[in-house]
Amino acid sequence: MIISDYHIHSSFSGDSVEDLDRICRKAKELGIKEIAITDHMDLDVIGTTNSNDFMLNLDEYVPTILKLKDQYKDDLDIKLGMEFGIQRHLGEVGDKIIEKYPFDFIISSVHSVDKLLLDQKEFWENKTREQAHDKYFLEILKSVENFNRFSVQGHLDFITRYGGIDKKGFIDYIRYQDIIDEILKKIISKGKGIEINTSGIRYNENRFYPCDDIIKRYFKLGGEILTIGSDSHKASDLGKDFKKAYDFLESIGVKYISSFDQLDVSFKKIK
Repeated sequence: MIISDYHIHSSFSGDSVEDLDRICRKAKELGIKEIAITDHMDLDVIGTTNSNDFMLNLDEYVPTILKLKDQYKDDLDIKLGMEFGIQRHLGEVGDKIIEKYPFDFIISSVHSVDKLLLDQKEFWENKTREQAHDKYFLEILKSVENFNRFSVQGHLDFITRYGGIDKKGFIDYIRYQDIIDEILKKIISKGKGIEINTSGIRYNENRFYPCDDIIKRYFKLGGEILTIGSDSHKASDLGKDFKKAYDFLESIGVKYISSFDQLDVSFKKIK
């Protein structure tokens, strides 16, 4: 049984054309009881022709999701969420935006460094893989320090998806263990969490974001708040590879995942 999927994109995201009703029908078909719609808002990104695609129109989006919540309330607990593309200088901006709306759940995700998206060649120019990864993890740390109104940090090490054939697909966990520890400790101290993002399996990396070592370390450091999300951009990917996530959590002794309402966290038993 799939308990919940806390990372779902619809046609409100610039990289999805999926219909919200189709998402809800698919969730019901799969027996999922709780979903978070988390469409993209990425601000202050330069050097890309499609940056406007990620300027989420909240005055249209929020009423639409609230109407959907009411429409499906007897069968499906729909959470009003957002994936906020955080950069270190946007913490206060993000906080002010989020406090204006009745959000249940916010994913904080670093998609950009120095205002450049990670999939832009300009970000990778004149950098080794290690230099790019150094900048990425430092950006996460500074962003976590400066941002308050979020629930979980999204796909913490997904930079491995990018950089071309000679730079993608590998994180040197030992090299980055110290700064990853700093990030995790800061997340925990702020009462926030992380997600297991199962899309890494679909993107042919055969792993979760973040990797198993980071998830284990998070719990060893005292972390408790955890959501699982498919990062689906089409309804057919809802709940994909969640059994693998549940089995992994069971193998490391984790028995609960998190649920959110009005940004308040509660916990649900996995089995």
